[in-house]
Amino acid sequence: MYNGNSEQYWKQRSKSWSFIKSRAFLPLFFLVICFAFTLRINFVKNLRHEKRRLLQAVQYEPTQEQHGFCDLNMRDMLRIQCDDMCKSEEMSIPRPTMYQACHLGCSRAFYLAAVVGCRQGPEEKVLGKVNEEAHTSCSRYIGVEPKPVVESTCKKYYREATKRGRKAGFDFIGEIIKVELEKKRRKLEEEYL
Repeated sequence: MYNGNSEQYWKQRSKSWSFIKSRAFLPLFFLVICFAFTLRINFVKNLRHEKRRLLQAVQYEPTQEQHGFCDLNMRDMLRIQCDDMCKSEEMSIPRPTMYQACHLGCSRAFYLAAVVGCRQGPEEKVLGKVNEEAHTSCSRYIGVEPKPVVESTCKKYYREATKRGRKAGFDFIGEIIKVELEKKRRKLEEEYL
């Protein structure tokens, strides 16, 4: 009789235990999966955050060679830019004088401003010297008829060439920096992924 009760007890116990195991296993399994998924998401977020932080920390300073390349390119652009700017003055009266005044102002200012742009100098640094140097450079046209027009044309294109020159230099060196930063970012991504 003891054996029978005992066997029944253990059979009953094993049935209830398997029922409990199967009912407890699913929620426990679900919790473990959720926990693992949460850990994975946090790991990926942290990895992305760290990668973003590293990529933002990457900076690039142009080398002297790249500055020199920018300067040379600006020297080549000088003639093209000045010819383009002074095209409207070609037919102005007095004919050769207005064009020459324009070209003098442009050629004196464009390259100097472009070099400052290539060095990423501030616009104020360039514009501060413009009025003083424009007055000196354009003073040869003070007595030329029509009196104020020729000199003011020289000064006008001196200022215009200064703005365009700095922008051209700044944009050119900006493109070099952009390309170099992209190279560094790709290299970092390859190392961390």
